Amino acid sequence: MAHFSQMVPLIFYPTQREHQTHLRILLTGMSNMLANIVAAALAPAPDIAIVGSVGENHDVAAEVRAAHVDAVVAQTMQPQNGEAFRSLLLGFPALKVIAIADDGSSGFVHELRLVSSRLVELSSSTLQAALRGEPQPHWRPPEHPARTR
Repeated sequence: MAHFSQMVPLIFYPTQREHQTHLRILLTGMSNMLANIVAAALAPAPDIAIVGSVGENHDVAAEVRAAHVDAVVAQTMQPQNGEAFRSLLLGFPALKVIAIADDGSSGFVHELRLVSSRLVELSSSTLQAALRGEPQPHWRPPEHPARTR
């Protein structure tokens, strides 16, 4: 993964669409490649807008407060670790944090209600559904054939 000092910050220009948005999203700690993939995945959703992007060393809480953010989408080595987002969630009880694994293949949704749901498949539709709070398909262990004696 590229170092943040080597990355060009994403620039989001306000559009007419942003004023009609219900969910305001902040990207944090992401490589440019993953940020562009997430932006493309959310682009078809008229009710979701990315309002900014910050590196992992920035004060995310200040950005959430300033931009009136509804959700944070973060790239992390351990997306299942909700403790990493504890202070942010305690400071903003209505906030939703979606932590995407470094390889971009899966992620977890973290909310103050102390429930983490695994995103079995990370796609445009599952990312949009997670941000809207819609139910996610649940992971099921593989079925084993019936044992015979």
